Amino acid sequence: MKKTIAALWGAFAFTCLATVTAKASDLDDALSKGAKQLSAEEITLWLADKTVTFENLNSGAKVLVYYDGQNGILLKPVGSDRTLKGFYATDLADHVCVGVYGDEPMRLRCVYVLSIDGIMHKYELNGALRGRIIEEVNGDAIS
Repeated sequence: MKKTIAALWGAFAFTCLATVTAKASDLDDALSKGAKQLSAEEITLWLADKTVTFENLNSGAKVLVYYDGQNGILLKPVGSDRTLKGFYATDLADHVCVGVYGDEPMRLRCVYVLSIDGIMHKYELNGALRGRIIEEVNGDAIS
């Protein structure tokens, strides 16, 4: 009987833990509220030959990013004279991935891209909201 009670308590505790850790991600929440995940083609069309202001919603930092339409990017943190060069590409799962030259070791950052009320939002691969584009202009506004 004690073994049965212990097994039931163990199963109950595991169920409670699984319920707590199964919390929906920001990405899941946005999709359930009608956000649209963009395809690789939609991402490319949206960003090609545009400079956007990306706002990181965790830190509040803003970065100008120019997507040249041929997989090259320029990045410039707002309020800084520093300009970084890099590249972007979309993968087969419709993520946009960015790499910056000069980062050692070079790493790619891939994100989900959703459109929410006509505004592009980026989500980490774990589903956490990374940030959004708050402004976009045609052409290179950095160089």
